[in-house]
Amino acid sequence: MSRPTTNKMSPLRTTLPRLPVFRRSIFTPSHLRQYSSSSQKPTSQTGVFYKAWTRPVAKTALLAVFVYQLAYWGWSKLEVDDIKEQKKAEIIRLEAQVKKLQDEKRREEK
Repeated sequence: MSRPTTNKMSPLRTTLPRLPVFRRSIFTPSHLRQYSSSSQKPTSQTGVFYKAWTRPVAKTALLAVFVYQLAYWGWSKLEVDDIKEQKKAEIIRLEAQVKKLQDEKRREEK
């Protein structure tokens, strides 16, 4: 008899070489361009701060305005629905009152 052979399966995930991770500092963006080495101007901390934080603050402000508008629209919709229900109830009450008065007037005429 022959011996059973064992098949070793290759792993499903292969190990890929790790790429170096570059970490950017918040206050010194790496995308600042330097056009010439002879006339380098020192960058101000204020400019660096605004370049780093303008987009996140703008996105947060835009998201806050969107959420506020959504909540305002929802609240307005609920208010309008409530007012419509109140008006319908008032109309039904007034129509019943008119019908009652018309019936009383017919009885008096007889």
